[in-house]
Amino acid sequence: MWRTTYGNFAPRFGFAYRFTSNGDLVLRAGSGIFYDLGVGEAANLGELLPNTARLPGVQVSVPVPDVTPYLTTNFSSEPPFVSVFGFSNSLSLPRSYQWNVALEKSIVGKQAISVTYVGQAGRDLLRNEALLRPNVNFTGNFFLTGNTARSNYNALQFQFRRPLSSRLQALLNYTWSHSLDNASSDVVLFLPSNVISAENDYAASNFDVRHSFSGAITYDVPGLARSGILALLTNHWSFQSFIVVRTGFPLNATVSGTSPVGGTVKTRPDRVAGAPSWISNPAAPGGKALNTAAFSKPTTPRQGTEGRNDITGFGLTQLDLSIGRKFPITERLNLEFRTDAFNLPNHPNFSNPFGCIDFPSFVPCVQSGGMLNQALGGLNPLFQEGGPRSLQLALKINF
Repeated sequence: MWRTTYGNFAPRFGFAYRFTSNGDLVLRAGSGIFYDLGVGEAANLGELLPNTARLPGVQVSVPVPDVTPYLTTNFSSEPPFVSVFGFSNSLSLPRSYQWNVALEKSIVGKQAISVTYVGQAGRDLLRNEALLRPNVNFTGNFFLTGNTARSNYNALQFQFRRPLSSRLQALLNYTWSHSLDNASSDVVLFLPSNVISAENDYAASNFDVRHSFSGAITYDVPGLARSGILALLTNHWSFQSFIVVRTGFPLNATVSGTSPVGGTVKTRPDRVAGAPSWISNPAAPGGKALNTAAFSKPTTPRQGTEGRNDITGFGLTQLDLSIGRKFPITERLNLEFRTDAFNLPNHPNFSNPFGCIDFPSFVPCVQSGGMLNQALGGLNPLFQEGGPRSLQLALKINF
């Protein structure tokens, strides 16, 4: 489907410099070039033309005594085609340039603080474009994958570390970052280039988070006695807490229209000068909703004046707490019981609205449609942040 390349030179470089003889002040830096596999939409080729034929609109009763009447006998691999996936003849592997510089200082024994700058530049990234009926050979879309996407990431990270000492262990992180691109994934956009250009869509990434704080603390609770009933009740308890606070993912409004080359496309609307993106609404999740009066739909399908991802969405605040106790059985064998509370204060974290302001009657278009952890179907809180308070009991054997 694309040419194999053999000259993908990917060097890595790193160094560390100790400023003091005792090593309590260290400078570290590194950089490298990394390549992606460049798979993109290749998995879709197996289920579409010319590898799959469908006979739509057929109703049968089961069991089916004879499937012969339902087999497609007039299938043709000749045009016109409905939907086809393809790759640019000049497709190259996406690559990423990454670099970082860190200054670390130990304080009061084993504790350490560090300041790190992290940078990344993605080049020749995959971006899909839907060409709607590009010529007479197509009655549907031609989905073309090319290297028209790029990205840049810059971050300043602060960290405090305290290894387990005197029963207390702590890790605190704060990151200021900005991620920019003109395509946050290589899935099909269903957008023709004459409506939305890759060159004019460079803005904050869909997953851009400007400010993020996280902290983890572990404390081994000292027992109140060495033996007796009091020791049996108070020994081998531990306490763990984790908190994350971050700003929200960005979003923009969308409107639907008919493309000049046929089919329906979603574009951004025009912005109304001076009108706020959000308006207060006590009945809406999070107490606010998108202001439909801040946008206007263009009379012809075109990219509006609103910038991509120019609206800051709902943030995240979550505090988790774990309390556990170990029951020693032998020197190498112990039983551990844990109680984990996710989002202990039951703080509400909402997902962003869809932004389809030309359908305001559909509530999720202008208001949050649910909790943040519903993005993957509301899996266990272990795998998703942003859900309501939940508890988990665990019992395990360590050996």
